Amino acid sequence: MEENPLVSVIVSLYNYEKYIGDCIQSISNQDYPNVEMVVVDDASMDKSYKVAKKYRSDNVKIIRFNKNRGYSVAKNEGIINSSGKYIVMLDADDMLTKNSISMWMEALLKYGVDFVHANAIVIKDGISLKGCYKIDNPKLECFSTPYHIHAQSVLLKRDLHKTFGLYDERLRSRSDREMWWRFFGQNDNDKSFVSRYYLNESVVYYRYHRKSMTNMRQKKRVYDKSVRKLAEEVCSMRKKEGINNINTRILER
Repeated sequence: MEENPLVSVIVSLYNYEKYIGDCIQSISNQDYPNVEMVVVDDASMDKSYKVAKKYRSDNVKIIRFNKNRGYSVAKNEGIINSSGKYIVMLDADDMLTKNSISMWMEALLKYGVDFVHANAIVIKDGISLKGCYKIDNPKLECFSTPYHIHAQSVLLKRDLHKTFGLYDERLRSRSDREMWWRFFGQNDNDKSFVSRYYLNESVVYYRYHRKSMTNMRQKKRVYDKSVRKLAEEVCSMRKKEGINNINTRILER
């Protein structure tokens, strides 16, 4: 086994100039020694790209779209332009704890799985990265089944995207859930294709604010219902047809 294999953290960014600096810094602060970042700015209309660009280095790539293409496209572009054997997806308003990657990797290698997910610490808007590090009694959101996985709490093998494909670019939200359905099935009667481990540790600070994905879904329930329906439709299609290059964008390298 290669010692300390490269882990790629993909950050999808849209109009989060207020948060992106803390997000990138939290990745830079990891105690794991071999990390790269790929930040994909989805044509932000604020100063997000200008702030992110300050952090560009040999192991921090910054990609900018000329027009808004959507959450799933941004994530796919990040994966395609990454080099790591393992992948973490992180939204630009969220942050990793100091030892997130080392805990993920230790669990993944110890239990011989392809997918590890864990807990998220919910924080309010306005708190800084340094403030997060001082939290003594964090409020946790724990997701311990395949059907309730916090998308920011996952580390997985890159090769899964070669087998099960990339994110469905028709879905501007809920694309993570549709991906988990490909991996684990939609219910207990479905076959699980991917080995996983639930790590009972906190690996991410999840920022809850008025623009957060969770809050927006709660406000736009009609839109969220239509997205759920589309996710179920594309999942059913893949069950019927199998995952292939016609119905799924596959990672080729």
